[in-house]
Amino acid sequence: MKIKVLVLTLFACMMLAGMSFASDVLVSVNNQLLNHDDMVITESGKAYGLVSEFTSRMGVEVKWLQTAKMAVLTVNDDYVSFQMNSNIVIVNNETFEMNGNAFMREGRLYAPLDTLLKQLGATYTWDQDLLYAQITGAQLTVDPAEVRKNNFTPEDVLWLARIINAETNGASLDKKIAVANVVLNRVASPRFPNTIYEVIYQRGQFPPAYKSGFATSEPVELSILAAKRALMGVVVAKESLFFNNRPFTSKADSFYKLIEGDYFYF
Repeated sequence: MKIKVLVLTLFACMMLAGMSFASDVLVSVNNQLLNHDDMVITESGKAYGLVSEFTSRMGVEVKWLQTAKMAVLTVNDDYVSFQMNSNIVIVNNETFEMNGNAFMREGRLYAPLDTLLKQLGATYTWDQDLLYAQITGAQLTVDPAEVRKNNFTPEDVLWLARIINAETNGASLDKKIAVANVVLNRVASPRFPNTIYEVIYQRGQFPPAYKSGFATSEPVELSILAAKRALMGVVVAKESLFFNNRPFTSKADSFYKLIEGDYFYF
């Protein structure tokens, strides 16, 4: 019985270790960074677009043929068809090969982003490190309510990356973003200073900030990447204001989650 429990515990730990808390893709449309519901996702390192989302934003008619498991788009005078689990796109009566299969996720059809946008008359650039799709299309609509605030400076990135680097040496991108979230949550909270620099140097809060060389340190690329993604709205430690490598007995009621050995609290 003890062996069975041990095996199950190890399996659970392996599953948690393999989970990605920062898997969401950043998306901008016509230079506006968006909050979005999986408008673009990645699969095996490739970017895929949600067919219904893009057609809706462009006013394109789309029909779902249940028997054929196929979405048919009416784009100007053309008929464009994406079939589930197929790497072929049909444009009128011609077939073209895509760089991946269209597939269903949670009842929604995704197609390779490059092919989907090409057929809709839009373009994009893809930053693999940031997981950032910058999409341009004259017909693409954006609701002002979904636009993310993106007001930060190179100095913000540098200072945030420095404290991430000092607090998370050797940690994963998820852990680094979680620490960045704590700093940014404090900036947004009336309980703390309202700049990244002041939050970092608030007395008694981030001891590494007072170590020799911190103010001139050069963060590693992964810490810079974490700072950028956090500043662009990626969240791992939602609403957390504190973290520590040991449990805070005084904050037991505000515990959020354990991330790679550190305890995060609201």
